[in-house]
Amino acid sequence: MEVIDVTTGRFVFKPRPGKEVSLAALEKAVTQAGYEIERTRIEVTGKLTEDGRLRVPETGQVFRLVGERQRPPEASGNPVTVAGGWKADGGEQIVLLDEPRTGEEQP
Repeated sequence: MEVIDVTTGRFVFKPRPGKEVSLAALEKAVTQAGYEIERTRIEVTGKLTEDGRLRVPETGQVFRLVGERQRPPEASGNPVTVAGGWKADGGEQIVLLDEPRTGEEQP
């Protein structure tokens, strides 16, 4: 983990290449270290499946995408990157897609 801001406790976690991520495992490690998680965000690159999920080719891990506003285009075989809140439900990893940017925030 890379500490971004010591005073606020913000950090960035980058998984090891070729390894799946687990919000439950991350939460366990953070709380065992004596900290609390206020919120989580994730950015994932992968390929869309026919059922609209995102599959990471290197690990086979699948993320359910929730939210329509920033849903990537239909599966084209090209990698896409999504970002948003990170949740888990029954072992399933979920990305709560960010709302679209407006005004000056547009790329």
